[in-house]
Amino acid sequence: MKIHHLLCACLAAGLLAGCVHGEMFPRDYLAQDIDRQQALLELDVAFEQAPDYKLTSRSSARADGSLEYSGAPHIVVPFYQKGLGFDQGFAGTYIFAVVYPVAKVETATASSRVFGQQVDGSQQGGQRYRFRVPGKAQWNSNETFMLSFARKDRREEITFRFSNEKSCPSAFKAITPRYGFPISVSATFKDGKGCLKVCDSRDQYPGFCAFQPPPAA
Repeated sequence: MKIHHLLCACLAAGLLAGCVHGEMFPRDYLAQDIDRQQALLELDVAFEQAPDYKLTSRSSARADGSLEYSGAPHIVVPFYQKGLGFDQGFAGTYIFAVVYPVAKVETATASSRVFGQQVDGSQQGGQRYRFRVPGKAQWNSNETFMLSFARKDRREEITFRFSNEKSCPSAFKAITPRYGFPISVSATFKDGKGCLKVCDSRDQYPGFCAFQPPPAA
């Protein structure tokens, strides 16, 4: 099937459901570069023991020339997008087959990484960090994210689930699942209503909750 036929079919169907498109690379942000009013929530984390902090950046492989960060505490936020994709269908005889698009529902996934802002001074060894969970245009949030950091090169992850619809106490202490690092977390929701909880996760699958499949509906 010719490419322009597929694009035309996708455009037509997109008026009803929207074509799914994926992203080859995750997008990195610094927390302070995300507009607080546009964030799904703001998260303050106090580490009982200071995490490793050796923030570096380099140009990413993305066409927009954005930066890719590493070496500091960050959150990973998954998103999904649901819409119509197309397979090839065939009609007619073996010799005179006609190719036509067959619509099917597809789901694409993407993720963003947000590197924390130190809120207890700019010196390395800080123990308090602020993160912002971004929204993503034309994508849906799984309402989960994973906090990832290292302490003396021991990498740790802990996952959270949040809701902008329900309210619950969203300031509490937690213990990371692999090495038992104590942390205190506090979430602030832009409309003053929300709920943050630690996800259940199995030791052999750190971060499992944050990367579960998107909802079926």
